Amino acid sequence: MNVHLLSIGDELLIGQTVNTNAAWMGKRLTEDGWRVSRVVTLSDDPETIRQELDRALEAADAVLLTGGLGPTKDDLTKHVLAEHFGTELVMHEDIAAQIQAWFESRNVPFLEVNRLQAMLPRACTVLPNPLGTASGMWFERPSGKVVVSMPGVPYEMEGLMDNEVLPRLRTHFKLPTTLYETVVTAGIGESSLAALVADWEEALPAKGVSLAYLPSPGQVKVRLGVQGPAEDRTSLTQLLKSETDAFVALAADHVIGRGHSGLPEAVLGMLQKRGQTVCTAESCTGGRIASMLTSVPGASASMWGGVVAYDNSVKQEILGVSPEALAEHGAVSEVVVKAMARGARKQLGTDWAVATSGVAGPSGGTEEKPVGMVWMAVAGPEGERAWCHRFGSQRERIVQRASRRILTHLHEALREGGSEGWMNGEKVVSLQS
Repeated sequence: MNVHLLSIGDELLIGQTVNTNAAWMGKRLTEDGWRVSRVVTLSDDPETIRQELDRALEAADAVLLTGGLGPTKDDLTKHVLAEHFGTELVMHEDIAAQIQAWFESRNVPFLEVNRLQAMLPRACTVLPNPLGTASGMWFERPSGKVVVSMPGVPYEMEGLMDNEVLPRLRTHFKLPTTLYETVVTAGIGESSLAALVADWEEALPAKGVSLAYLPSPGQVKVRLGVQGPAEDRTSLTQLLKSETDAFVALAADHVIGRGHSGLPEAVLGMLQKRGQTVCTAESCTGGRIASMLTSVPGASASMWGGVVAYDNSVKQEILGVSPEALAEHGAVSEVVVKAMARGARKQLGTDWAVATSGVAGPSGGTEEKPVGMVWMAVAGPEGERAWCHRFGSQRERIVQRASRRILTHLHEALREGGSEGWMNGEKVVSLQS
């Protein structure tokens, strides 16, 4: 079954608002067995919406629209839909009462323009929206095709999708069983990972298993999928598990987790299993590593704290980096970043510490230490180990990639048990990353 997603709003086209709705909907629909074959962003222009809706209904079994349901004059979606389905707008008094109650519960004046949001096409099934004032609308054509309109506010759309739209789609359409398993890897690029599992991957199509590589900074997610009749769910589940286990065995040195877990979850999980703790000492990453770790629920069991040592005085006074080391080697150096990690571990009393110091740009680079160069270190019970990487020239990309890379190194250290041999291993200087 094919579905098209139409996102409506000038703010999406001019970059004022990022269209996160399409990504969220695409993921949920795919998990339900739909093929999302087209995603289109449209302006608040009735003719443009009308043309794309006609085009979508020629090719898709369902069309889902978001946006254009607000109380202002540029919110025209319901007018276009009423015209398309040959129906008029009528006042839904029960919806008007709900909208009024929503405003009154927040001590906000209820205006006539807000009441007009309850003027909806007669031909639709109204989908109640307890999270906002714009109701969803469900339309069915004689052919069985479906059109659904939802508000563009992300959390309102998500609530309608989960509580109204997806359950109705499952009832209306007979969809195949579609199952997915995701494995998260780190410390290896997409092409290298593909080469590592090439022989295994080549045999997948004949077994009815799909494979997709989903790279992002610092990690690659691998998604395996199977699809078939609902009555074959048990055998499909077994097939998916078997092939996922096979992939994990082949890429064991790089696997950090399954499902939606990422590096922070994997690192914290390993620390918690060992009853160990970690802290951070960050210069160029400015607290990003600590933020990534503390964003995970339950992080406080292992993540004790961090120091943003942006100025050299903080490196000296808080982390104990010697003035001589800074003068001789500079802040962006192996000696200093090891001292930062060592000092943080001592000051905060943790089992492990990570540290970063680099040139995030756009200025400040030299021929010897260009923009994008980042030294990083892991300190543990058996010593410290440092790495030097280059992460391009774009500031946000440098910070993002450096933060993920040091967590990858910490994950490696934990996997190796932090042995003296590993901690004292060869330092890595990578010119590209």
